Amino acid sequence: MMIGRVDEVDGHFVATRFIAFVPTECLYVSPKSPRKSVAGATKDGVRIQTHWQSVALGYARVWLPVLAIALPIAQASFGDLRLATSFASVAMLAASAAAHRAGRLPEAEKARLRVLGTVTGLRIDPSKLQRTTREVKATSLGELMEKGGIPMTPEGILSVLDDIPMPAMPLVYGYARYAGDDPEWRACAARCYERCLQGDL
Repeated sequence: MMIGRVDEVDGHFVATRFIAFVPTECLYVSPKSPRKSVAGATKDGVRIQTHWQSVALGYARVWLPVLAIALPIAQASFGDLRLATSFASVAMLAASAAAHRAGRLPEAEKARLRVLGTVTGLRIDPSKLQRTTREVKATSLGELMEKGGIPMTPEGILSVLDDIPMPAMPLVYGYARYAGDDPEWRACAARCYERCLQGDL
């Protein structure tokens, strides 16, 4: 069973597959089946690193209500139902309701992921992907950068940033995000995204 749905962007989301009470894998799920060429692709989605928020919310959304109902029933069947148990059940139901509202992305982050989706087909932060999936995407984006004669280092990209044609900016931003998570690549990606936004003005 797939639960713990988070990070939703236009029908794309992250969820966790559980077998009974045990989380077995986290998946990135898109409205269309992923291409078989995407590393880590299954019939249900793309395997990603363990997404602990999805796992925790999966437990909170499904198992807390079950526990909130089962606990008073079990206690009542063995004797008197205590007031503390009733309060605990109400608290668990309230926590479960809060968990259903959690895991949503801010609009600014959704906008960034939409730009990534235009060049990779994946509307997910690359840091959440498995290493192989990320490397394959970075390599394919790098090949396009190379064909366009665009430098492939943070310093090189920033040195020619104003000369890169606006239609190529989503590609450059996507490459910068997939190339790495170190401060240099993060700063480069942030500058590239700012330039992408200028194209929307």
